[in-house]
Amino acid sequence: MRREIVLDGCVNFRDLGGYIAEGGQVRWRRLFRSDALHELTGPDVAALRDLGLSTVIDLRSDFERSHDGGGPHPLAGIADIIEAPVIDRHNGVVMGDTSLSLAQRYARIMESSGTALADTVRAIAAAPGAAVFHCAAGKDRTGMVSAVVLGVLGVADEDVIADYALTGRNLARIEARLAGNAAYGRTAAYVPRDVMTADAATMGELIADLRARHGGMAGLLDSLGAGPDVLARLRAALIEPVAL
Repeated sequence: MRREIVLDGCVNFRDLGGYIAEGGQVRWRRLFRSDALHELTGPDVAALRDLGLSTVIDLRSDFERSHDGGGPHPLAGIADIIEAPVIDRHNGVVMGDTSLSLAQRYARIMESSGTALADTVRAIAAAPGAAVFHCAAGKDRTGMVSAVVLGVLGVADEDVIADYALTGRNLARIEARLAGNAAYGRTAAYVPRDVMTADAATMGELIADLRARHGGMAGLLDSLGAGPDVLARLRAALIEPVAL
């Protein structure tokens, strides 16, 4: 099964299926991560309709949505659109704190995400069809969510790390697209350069950090209000037996 799905408006859309997890493997064509879904073309929308999407989780902030054209999400009417801004005006300053490593910034943002991270996991668990979560680049916030979801499913650290690093092959195109957006162009001058990296070591550090302080991704989610019942539904929705 092909992991990366080629679209005209996005450059970082891929399937999270196929990874070996606790009790089986992650279902193919059931959960996706992406960059800028607000830039989907008409043919893109048709292609995603054919994937059976029922749920879209938009991780962008209100500010980003207003500067990305506003208006309805391109997938509105095809799927339920859930807004879950993992980075907002309360914790957004953390991404610019260069006294912390990028992994430490991720961890602090995840811990201060309010209900957004837990709401995202609940939405994935409850999706009647396929679900996709996205931000602007499909790297930082999307990487955080991927790490949480794959982690609580029991996917091996090395696979979670490798999935994060896959974005590296698309960074040049992502950065070029962001540079064409006036709002992102203004922020690029003061955003630390490590924000536009997808190094495996960053995800490895994040996993180790959260494991040391929360016992793992399940402990983090529990502290945010998504307890064992939510995780049980998530596993039931996303895990299937390994085909022999």
